[in-house]
Amino acid sequence: MLYAFDCDNSLSSFPQFQSGEIINELETIAIDILEMILGDRFRYCPQVPLEIICSRPETFTRLPIELWKFWVSSRVDIALMERGCRASRKAKLVIECQSHWHDRPEVQVRDRKKARLLASVGVPLVYLRPIDRDRRFYRFYTPNGQKEVFYNSITQQGRTELEAFLQHYSTQLTVDS
Repeated sequence: MLYAFDCDNSLSSFPQFQSGEIINELETIAIDILEMILGDRFRYCPQVPLEIICSRPETFTRLPIELWKFWVSSRVDIALMERGCRASRKAKLVIECQSHWHDRPEVQVRDRKKARLLASVGVPLVYLRPIDRDRRFYRFYTPNGQKEVFYNSITQQGRTELEAFLQHYSTQLTVDS
């Protein structure tokens, strides 16, 4: 049964809602760091559906149901997109914020699946994780963990290295292995 909604009714009969957070604290910190390091070279788009970044043509063959469910229900934390009128509106880089929750085996499986999908369309992925013993430090690293940069948000230690790291991955066509 469909619920009829009348915009002219008073709010007293309207279902209860509350204002929700758009993104979590770590994602907010990540965008602040990205804006400070990369400036206005990019648009920083939070919570972008994976199915938009990894789109499929209308004539695609059917996906296995579990992959399809994952594809339509997953989001990336932050997608970077070029600025400008004639700039590409495709993701140039994806930043995924990692917490202790991502240490769980079932979450690691999801993270690897997301990394494979992004790699299949040539969108580089970088993980960001706060350092437990000192929350001023953040580790930016590739999915395989072979390349990493540490950045101190207070002293700006590692800023030059982080800028070069992010610039390198945001201008790549595919993810380094």
